[in-house]
Amino acid sequence: MKITFPPEHFSEAGTLAYSRQYEALPRVFPVVTYLLMLWCIVTHYVAYIHGASDPLLTDQIQNKFGAINFIDPWGDPKWKFLTTCFIHDPGMMLHLLFNMMWLYQLGPLMERGLGSMKFILFVVVTGYVSSALQTSIEGPGIGLSGVVYALAGFMWTAWPRWTGFLENFNGRTVKFMIFWQLICFAMAAFGDSNIGNTAHVSGMGFGAIIGLWACWGNKRGAKWLLASVAVTALGILVSFWSPWSEEYQMLQMSKQPKENFDYLQIYKVQQWKMDRESLELDQ
Repeated sequence: MKITFPPEHFSEAGTLAYSRQYEALPRVFPVVTYLLMLWCIVTHYVAYIHGASDPLLTDQIQNKFGAINFIDPWGDPKWKFLTTCFIHDPGMMLHLLFNMMWLYQLGPLMERGLGSMKFILFVVVTGYVSSALQTSIEGPGIGLSGVVYALAGFMWTAWPRWTGFLENFNGRTVKFMIFWQLICFAMAAFGDSNIGNTAHVSGMGFGAIIGLWACWGNKRGAKWLLASVAVTALGILVSFWSPWSEEYQMLQMSKQPKENFDYLQIYKVQQWKMDRESLELDQ
């Protein structure tokens, strides 16, 4: 399948065979978008103010607001795979600013185009799935990046139907998101482990699949509907069961009697526990 980018200007809508003519989005107030932004900012501010001098207190505050437990994410209530998306690192303002900038730009377009209820459903599904996949593959994290990338992915593939997205979204937007992701890969390669690359990539990919389904409809886009259901099911599955994850394996082994393992396995579990305790103290 040929990869194409959205046009650079809304006047170009309709020139492609599969694109509708430009149609402006309804002028409605995107209340859900702004409430999401408010919640992210408030939780960040409270964690920063009350936990600035005490990392352990910061961690406790964020956990109360919905951050997932970095020590045993699979032991937390499953809804935390979603709520952890709305928590940001209080020691890294750029983390919050980047996500809020893109939510402010893309969120209103999505909400005005799809309606508030469908927008909420999109955020819930893509947030949960991208967070669960991130935890399963790279480890747990916080932040709205997975949802932000999902918004970009959806608009990338769905704009021919919702040409009003081109009001504040174009090919340069997608190219910048891809370019930024390449930078994130490079940063991770040089040792920065605080980047949720799996959440970014899975979010954009999942959003693009949903966008193709939405663009082509249930009949002509049946394969994209099935793909959307499959990715959703995968996200739910890995939030309960991730046997390929070393973290998951160690957690399961640590909960079983020592008689079930040989000496090497017992040593690995004990070493892992010591590393986890050290991480918990660092946080």
